[in-house]
Amino acid sequence: MWHRYKNELMIGVTLLLLIGAVAFKISKHSEYEIQSISSGELVTKIEDIATMKKVWKEDKSISKKVKSIQSSLDSSKVTKFQVDKKKAHIILENLNANELNQITGKKLASIALQIVELSIQRDNENYRLELRCKW
Repeated sequence: MWHRYKNELMIGVTLLLLIGAVAFKISKHSEYEIQSISSGELVTKIEDIATMKKVWKEDKSISKKVKSIQSSLDSSKVTKFQVDKKKAHIILENLNANELNQITGKKLASIALQIVELSIQRDNENYRLELRCKW
């Protein structure tokens, strides 16, 4: 009986192997694309880290730039201004919108800092800024 359908059986096994090979190829190709995308993202992150490290390592005057924020404000608006070796904790109160924008938009944005905590609270027309950062 097997001799009679021998050719059809071989064609059926061959088709099953072909379908299995195509399915394997498709799955491996999709895995490769996913790994390629994730490795590209990883390379981009590593380049960003290397750039930031270079900027932070070369700039020895970050603490001076942070302290310049204190000198640009009235002493009545500075509640806490603590700058340690590579950390800062700043609390500023009764800031108007222009002062807040100047501090956050111009001064902090131009310094190579990692902001750990940023809290801005509004009380009518005045703002309270609490900032923890490191470099």
